Amino acid sequence: MDAGWAAVIAGASGAGGAALAAWATGRSMVRQAHIQAEQGFDQWLRERRQEAYSALLSAADAVHDALNTVIGHNITRHSAPDDERRTAWRSVNEALRGVDRTARTASVVGPMDVTLRAAAMKEALYQVVSVWRDPSDPPADQRAINYADAMRAWENSSALYVALVQQVMQSFEPPPNSSPVP
Repeated sequence: MDAGWAAVIAGASGAGGAALAAWATGRSMVRQAHIQAEQGFDQWLRERRQEAYSALLSAADAVHDALNTVIGHNITRHSAPDDERRTAWRSVNEALRGVDRTARTASVVGPMDVTLRAAAMKEALYQVVSVWRDPSDPPADQRAINYADAMRAWENSSALYVALVQQVMQSFEPPPNSSPVP
């Protein structure tokens, strides 16, 4: 009888050990799946942010390009035929809508400080445009001063945006001496 009980105890211990090993392996696999899913989401979010942040800067460049057409032709309220003026300003307005769209996208995928910095950059860009859209049609020298002031504000705002975006994007870098989970 002693040998029988010993065999039963040994079998139960073996089965218990196997069950414990299976449970530990399952937990480890679940943990690894969570880690991989988190890394996958982080990579997806990083890519979306990079796309949104660079799209906003490209949209701002498009506004400047369109506005340069207005400036280059000195298309102010009274200086150009209506069709030419409308066409030039239509391009500026379309580019501004592009900035609005891309700023919203950047706001969705980015943290709040990027949203606020993007809004400040967008406002500075609108101020640059408003210098040329001014219905009072100020003298050329005053317009040049206003434009220089608005451009300085824009350059400062965009530099702050770029610095913050770089900081946010670098925060996605893996810590030193870390290796991806296979």
